[in-house]
Amino acid sequence: MLEYLVWLIAGTLYGFVFGLIPVAGAATALITIYSFLDVFRHDPYTLVVFTTSIVVSSTIGDSFSSVMLNVPGASGSAATMVDGFPLAKKGRGAYAMSAAITTSAINGLIWGLLVFLLLPYYGAAVLSFGIPEQLAFMLLAFTTVSFIASGYWFRSLMGLVIGIFAGMIGQDPMSGVPRFTFGWQYLEAGVQIIPILAGVLAFPELLQLYFSKFEKVSLKIDDYRKQVVDGVKDSFTHWKDGLRGGAIGAFVGTLPGIGGNVADWMAYSQTVALNNKETYGNGNIRGVIGCEGANNAQKATGYIPTVLFGIPAAPFEVIILSLFVLVGIELGTPALLKDTKFFDTLTMSYVASLALSFLIAMATIKYIGKIFEVRIDYWFWPIVALVVWSCVQYTGYVEDYLMLAACVALGFFLKHFKFGRASFIIGFVLSDRLEKLAYQYRSLFEPFDILMRPISLTLVILAIFAMVYGVFFNKAKVDYA
Repeated sequence: MLEYLVWLIAGTLYGFVFGLIPVAGAATALITIYSFLDVFRHDPYTLVVFTTSIVVSSTIGDSFSSVMLNVPGASGSAATMVDGFPLAKKGRGAYAMSAAITTSAINGLIWGLLVFLLLPYYGAAVLSFGIPEQLAFMLLAFTTVSFIASGYWFRSLMGLVIGIFAGMIGQDPMSGVPRFTFGWQYLEAGVQIIPILAGVLAFPELLQLYFSKFEKVSLKIDDYRKQVVDGVKDSFTHWKDGLRGGAIGAFVGTLPGIGGNVADWMAYSQTVALNNKETYGNGNIRGVIGCEGANNAQKATGYIPTVLFGIPAAPFEVIILSLFVLVGIELGTPALLKDTKFFDTLTMSYVASLALSFLIAMATIKYIGKIFEVRIDYWFWPIVALVVWSCVQYTGYVEDYLMLAACVALGFFLKHFKFGRASFIIGFVLSDRLEKLAYQYRSLFEPFDILMRPISLTLVILAIFAMVYGVFFNKAKVDYA
């Protein structure tokens, strides 16, 4: 247990630091683990503790840059900027941060306990999923990430198709014959997931931040203690806004492929709509509390489809899936439901890291502004070096660097033309499973059997609803990926 405590503290501190770094967040922190993954192979449960602590603490930490720099620590904290940064400009940054941290921690605790304590008992649902149900659930994942997670549904759908194609590069699972390799022997084993994740998710954000200018505010606060206390008080005063945001985040988290960015903006918009007699965008604390309620709640419920079905709820869950497989833990399998130590470790690390992250965040509000005064050059290049090192361990030769460069170029292409990077990642990760399920379905079932079973029919209807909503009602031209 002492060894797990060491990894809990290390993961919490590691994730908190990455949460403070603008646009980095949990995804970048998790990608860097590939460079030292060998230290977890002796006991895979240490990786469970480390990654869970990173997810929790980075989610708490990423609110700081949203409030103090007007740059999201991660996509799931973007809405916090709308009212958080104006408060910081007025010298009320500690007040905004205190309310944000408290709300996020409370909702994280509520939904975390509901999810992780009950997660092992969802086994009956998993066992009732045959091939048609799994195929229908995958269809739901594809439609939600393409039609709901982006206002550019057609381009997001194209991103999904490109991702599926990229995932099919390598050997045909049925014949063993190389396909789509263009004669490059390096690709015969398939495209490695590490450069894909780094190139598509991490580098476009890091490089854009490096060449951009952002406004800083001073955190010299005379009434620091009073602001912290007032922030905690107001998070309870406006508890309905926080809990509503938590419920929205929890619901969105269960939908595969979407991620916290959608939950964040949905929670903020609902706060504004239900309190329309107030003004927002100029420093309303309810705007901070409403969206921060969704932050940790979405991260907690995002483990449901990831753990039970092996279908990632958000891009950071893709990285967790991949990391766990490399140390011998395969998510989405019935055998995992019998592993009580896995669920105990997951629950313990989530709750303990949440408590530790809350204490660290509240204790460092007064000093966190000093961190943002550090020049970007000092932390940008070490992070880039660590990410690159993680990506070139496959062969160690020049092909690894060429592949990473190609993935970075692809990431910028997808981001610039709003092709839905989340859609691409989900398509890439699930392409192999989609192909195998499709083959099994064709071999064992008739074409319309998927519509004759209640669970699969319900999932298909939900997928159709997602498509209709995306085409006709999702008018916000926002690329949430």
